[in-house]
Amino acid sequence: MKRLLFICMSVIPLYAAPVEWNDQESFPAPPPFYPFSLGGSYTNVAPAAFTTPGTTGKLHYVQYDANFSYTHPFSETHGLIFGTGWVGVDLNWANNPDFNETNFNYIDFSFGGFSKVFSNWVWTLNIAAFLDTQQFSFSDYALYQSVLWGKYTWNPCIELDFGFLLELGLNQDFVWPILGFIYNYNDRLRLHAVYPIDMTLEYDLMPTLTAAGAVRILRNRHRVADNEPLPQAVFLYQTWGLEFDLEYKPVPWFFVNGFVGSTTPGNLTISNRDNTSSTDFKFKSSFYAGLNSALSF
Repeated sequence: MKRLLFICMSVIPLYAAPVEWNDQESFPAPPPFYPFSLGGSYTNVAPAAFTTPGTTGKLHYVQYDANFSYTHPFSETHGLIFGTGWVGVDLNWANNPDFNETNFNYIDFSFGGFSKVFSNWVWTLNIAAFLDTQQFSFSDYALYQSVLWGKYTWNPCIELDFGFLLELGLNQDFVWPILGFIYNYNDRLRLHAVYPIDMTLEYDLMPTLTAAGAVRILRNRHRVADNEPLPQAVFLYQTWGLEFDLEYKPVPWFFVNGFVGSTTPGNLTISNRDNTSSTDFKFKSSFYAGLNSALSF
């Protein structure tokens, strides 16, 4: 249950982390039930050289976030989830021709609910608003996201996942399908193949320690200030990572997870204010590492 609380915040921050939702159960969970969750993560991607002709310098990307959520169950089958959080990004490129700003921050507020009314199904809906902490605007500097996620238990070993993730704002909208499955081979080995949220292969080394290989999507969109060389430009940073994770969970209400990996070649896309023209800056792969944790109470 604690992971559900953490996921409703961590799915939304632009694929900041591979999401783990492998201990789904009835709502609320059997005692003890923890309605509050406090979590955070930190990811540091080593500077990557550009491959676009004529582009010099290296791009260094760091993302960090903190989140808090509260789950209010009305019964064992449905309830509401409230959340708030903060997502910060450092995007450092000394030779950036379009903007000099390097630090960007969102504060977010989310509202959603869960239902297990239908047999073998668990449905979750979450809606979130991300507001720029330096340029307050509900239209020009805000992002809005919604996740609808259905999980169907086919048998004790296989779970099927369906849904979509919608992102609106900054003069460009995106929709991704949520599609895949979770296969529990045995009590220790699990495959999560749910695009684009949960792509991991987990193995329990011991009851409190789990090793995993995972696919991570690193992605962030933000609008820069109006006094930059390209006023109110919008950037999209995106790359994929392949990583090794090690999670320590000494008690049901706390876990900490460390990870290290390498990204694939990625893109930094910078567009003008109205998204009528854009430039792609391609960069090489690089190593990254980080940490995420959650505490429930």
